[in-house]
Amino acid sequence: MLTRALSHRRLLLITLGLTYITLGMLGTLPSASLVRLASNTHVSLEVAGGLFIISAIGGMLGVVLSGFLIRSIRPKYLLILGLFFVGSGSTTIVLTSSFPVLLLGQMVIGLAFGFVDIGLNTIATLAFQETLSSDLNTIHGLFGLGALLGPLLLAFGLHFFNSLEFSYFIGAGVAAITILLVLLQRLPELARQATNVEQQRAANRELRKVLRQGFLWLMVLQLSIASAAEIGFRSWIVTAVSQSAPTSLVLAAPVATAFFLGMTAGRFGGAQVLRRGWISEASLLYAALVGGTFWSFIVALFPGQLLISYVASALVGCFYGPLYPGIMAITSRRFVNAIGPVSSILIISTDTTSMIVPAMGLLIPSLGINWVMAIPALCCALVVLPMALAHRAQPQGQTGHHDG
Repeated sequence: MLTRALSHRRLLLITLGLTYITLGMLGTLPSASLVRLASNTHVSLEVAGGLFIISAIGGMLGVVLSGFLIRSIRPKYLLILGLFFVGSGSTTIVLTSSFPVLLLGQMVIGLAFGFVDIGLNTIATLAFQETLSSDLNTIHGLFGLGALLGPLLLAFGLHFFNSLEFSYFIGAGVAAITILLVLLQRLPELARQATNVEQQRAANRELRKVLRQGFLWLMVLQLSIASAAEIGFRSWIVTAVSQSAPTSLVLAAPVATAFFLGMTAGRFGGAQVLRRGWISEASLLYAALVGGTFWSFIVALFPGQLLISYVASALVGCFYGPLYPGIMAITSRRFVNAIGPVSSILIISTDTTSMIVPAMGLLIPSLGINWVMAIPALCCALVVLPMALAHRAQPQGQTGHHDG
């Protein structure tokens, strides 16, 4: 029986990991192939860039819809719906020659991300409560692996087959395989929803009680600021290096790859140290904040030094890596009985950040690239305050939790 349970747990972890590999692949392909998508739909590159705004809007809409849908449908089916949307939306944008259809496909992909994030976080929280931090680090690390694979598949398909569709079809195929794996498994479910008015009122009272807890909003604040650091850094690091170093964009661009490689390694490494019990959740997050702040400042000070930028960006990614899954795991485990609405709130906070923070580039003319690149470092340092307050606000039995 124990062997069967472990086997089922491993299969579920593989399935959720494949889900995020799919999202990583298909999520990075539109930006990597934007020039060809613009050409296919006969619009300028600047106009085609609007699809990223549409995707962000779709993602936020997907999260909000998921918060309502999770009350009436199983998280398993929400996950399947998200996987179907990301596969069909990606196939649509690569095959169409109509720009409005391209935007519609990208909106569907954004919806898919919202559905998958809520469905996956709910399933993982219910299935892996005791090892949630390590497992979420592993799953989110696989998103980074998918994000690295997507552009490689794109380059492979274009070079050997002169086919833009190749990489998109591979991603859609992985989505279809993952849907099949989800369908074949019996996944954990939320408790049955209230069926009469009195029960619904009681459930709403419980939810209001959760929403009044200061601990929840401290965790939301942590996640928002940590996301601001990550998104701000990855959005402007290539620009900072290319403007500061006497080198071409060809040599500057891979500094972003170094960041994502570091982030992937950081999440896998964080999962391992938590699983082996070498460090507590809280200690890992504080170490990540200290390291992330230090190396972000190094990049801000020396963006023109190419070797330093490469190494420091990889280390920034490594330290930033465990922050998102770690904060998400602590919050999800604390509010497992209200995981749907809580997940929605957390993810909406990061989606809002992703729409606002990239605008920090507007400050470059007045502040200079060094000061603008210091903003992610300052954000990373600021996370310490709400993290310390939340650590004090946690119930005593949960503050020293080891994930292993």
